[in-house]
Amino acid sequence: MILDRINPDDLFPTEHIVTSVLGVMPYQMKDVAKRFDAAYVATNERLILNVDMDGQFYYRNIQFNEIKAIKTTDTALEIKFDYGVFTLEESDADKVKAMSNYLHTKI
Repeated sequence: MILDRINPDDLFPTEHIVTSVLGVMPYQMKDVAKRFDAAYVATNERLILNVDMDGQFYYRNIQFNEIKAIKTTDTALEIKFDYGVFTLEESDADKVKAMSNYLHTKI
């Protein structure tokens, strides 16, 4: 599964990819904390979250106005929404910085 890329046919006609970051996302499922391969892909119109949940593909379209806060460390990107905080860990530091910088221009 390629998580940090989007098929151009799935983009709106006015949309283009700006940046992406691939990593591992911890997620609490009942009493078990699981870790899934995941990616954020930012376009000029929205943020897309792609996750490989043990072979099951999950994606979410996120409007920039849903983002409440962004925090970063060298290899982690934490995004806060009204419905929770989602952290992408074990990511490339340059891609984390690029995504954070871009998202800060959109919120």
